[in-house]
Amino acid sequence: MSHHRKPDHHLRPYKIAAQSAGLIVSIFVLLFFAGKGVPEILKNDANELLPFLPLLLFPFAGYILTWYKEFVGAVIMTAGGALLLLFFMIKGDGGTGLIYGLPFILGGSIFLLHINKRAQLKRKM
Repeated sequence: MSHHRKPDHHLRPYKIAAQSAGLIVSIFVLLFFAGKGVPEILKNDANELLPFLPLLLFPFAGYILTWYKEFVGAVIMTAGGALLLLFFMIKGDGGTGLIYGLPFILGGSIFLLHINKRAQLKRKM
């Protein structure tokens, strides 16, 4: 085993955790939205939650971008989660904001932790 493989070995758990968390969050929010959000939109003629749809796509786009540009994607994912949380807090529905926003904030934070650990290892080399 070469010396150069050892730092990558220490980063792998963070990378796997970040990608897994992002995927789980995306699937969870998508399923929750399909089960609760879509029927609510249809019931209310889509007037109340229509502005919510672009905000929901923002953190999803961030997660997809993390596979190509980790830092940019992680920032977009985290910021998108914060925007979702803020949107629902302003509407007076903090519980829904936590359901949609907090998972993306946590998933993006795990990506940022991975990026930070990678940078620390590179500085030590």
